[in-house]
Amino acid sequence: MFPNRIRISKGASDQLKLIKQRTGVTPNVLCRMAIMLSLKRDSVIKRSDTKLDGLEFNISTLFGEYVPLYECLLRQFHGALEQKEFEVLLAAHVDDGIMVLKAARSLSDLTHLR
Repeated sequence: MFPNRIRISKGASDQLKLIKQRTGVTPNVLCRMAIMLSLKRDSVIKRSDTKLDGLEFNISTLFGEYVPLYECLLRQFHGALEQKEFEVLLAAHVDDGIMVLKAARSLSDLTHLR
């Protein structure tokens, strides 16, 4: 089960602020996009490298009514996880997906990311 709050890395937080300035898209929506891009890329996620020293989100703010969907997707990719593992894994996926998102210079650029 997801924790009630998750924290992401400082680096991802800084990138989210920059992307928000460029595109006007809020950090919670950008996090959702980053997680999906990371899952799509099927990257090897390094959980141990992720520091949780950045922005903190309520899980309901981050995923809204789709919390069960995101939980199922992560379980499908990573198997059964403890609550703390979910937090670190989500932060790692945000870090990974931000690498793709940071190329966006405008809202239009976000619609063309793959």
